[in-house]
Amino acid sequence: MPNPNGRILYEGPSMLDGAPIVVIATGFADRSANAKTGDMLQTWILRQDMPPHVAFKNEAGRSVCGNCSHHGTRNATCYLLWFQGPLAVWNCWHHGAGYARATLSDFDGVHLRMGSAGDPAAVPREVWETILPRTSGHTGYTHQWRFPVGQWLKGIVQASCDCLLDLEHAREAGWRTFSVRPIGSLDPAGTAHCAASEERGKKTDCHTCGLCDGASADVVIWAHGKRKAAVLA
Repeated sequence: MPNPNGRILYEGPSMLDGAPIVVIATGFADRSANAKTGDMLQTWILRQDMPPHVAFKNEAGRSVCGNCSHHGTRNATCYLLWFQGPLAVWNCWHHGAGYARATLSDFDGVHLRMGSAGDPAAVPREVWETILPRTSGHTGYTHQWRFPVGQWLKGIVQASCDCLLDLEHAREAGWRTFSVRPIGSLDPAGTAHCAASEERGKKTDCHTCGLCDGASADVVIWAHGKRKAAVLA
C-alpha cells in the first residue's frame, strides 16, 4: 500500500542537465514538523538513480541543485542535511511502499513549498503551472535566476543571492530576492529580515508570512543550519 503522506509529482529528465529526477510532495497525512515553514506541503526534487546524500557529495547533485554555491562538501554551507529528510523520502520511493501519483485536487487550498530540497527550475514548467493555481500560497527560491532555464520563475520564486553583488544584479533584472548573509551582518537596504528566523525570535512561520512568493519583497536571513558558521561573504 502506498505511503499516504506523499505523492509523486514528476518522474523524468531534469531541466538542468537531463538526468533522471523524481519530485515528491509530502505532508498529506502528517504535516511537516518544520516549525519554520509551518503547515506547508514540502516538495523534494531528487535524483532517481542514487541516494540524495550521495548525489550531494558529487557533481550528480547538480541535476537538482544547479549552480548553487552551497552544493557539495567543498564549501560545506548547505543548510539541508541530505541524509535525513531527503533520504527518508527517497528511500520510501525507491525501496519502500512508495507513493501514489498526485492528482490536481491534492493541491486545492494548500500552501506549497517549492523545493524543500533541490531547485524548482529543475522541474518542468508545466508541473508547477498545473498545481500552483490551485494552492492558497507558496514559497520558493532559485539559484538559476541568471540562466534561461530559470527565467520563467521570475515573479513566482525568489532569486537566491549569495552576496551583495548577487542581490544588486538580481534586483536590476527584476527579481525579488532572498539573501543568506553571515551571522551578525547588517541587512541590505530595502530588504525585510525573515520574521521566521531564529535571530528574529521565530515571530511567525512561512505559511503565515508568505513574503517569499517571488513577488512581495526582498528578504534576508542570517546563515542557518549546522554549517551556518561557514557562510562568510
